[in-house]
Amino acid sequence: MSFNARITMPTDVRAGEIVEIKVLTRHPMDRGGQSDGRGGTVPRKILNRLTATYAGEPIFRFDMHTGVAANPFVSFTTRAVATGDIVFEWREDGGATYTRTARLTVT
Repeated sequence: MSFNARITMPTDVRAGEIVEIKVLTRHPMDRGGQSDGRGGTVPRKILNRLTATYAGEPIFRFDMHTGVAANPFVSFTTRAVATGDIVFEWREDGGATYTRTARLTVT
């Protein structure tokens, strides 16, 4: 399964500043159910959850369902409190997980 994510956010911010984080994920979000041509059906294979943690604390969670289009885009904000990594984790049907990390430097 192809997966790619583009994370857009400032790298340097001031303490207490509100930071907008934009995440564009490249994924087909196959809702399944169509014929596989051999008498069976193609199983659903979508990203079903995106979570983000900042300095080890959860800051965002998005549960996705079949109504979410391919290549989902999400935008959310958080308050800059300390320099640290923001870890993004996607969970896919079937148990696969994908992780990306972005560094936020607070001055």
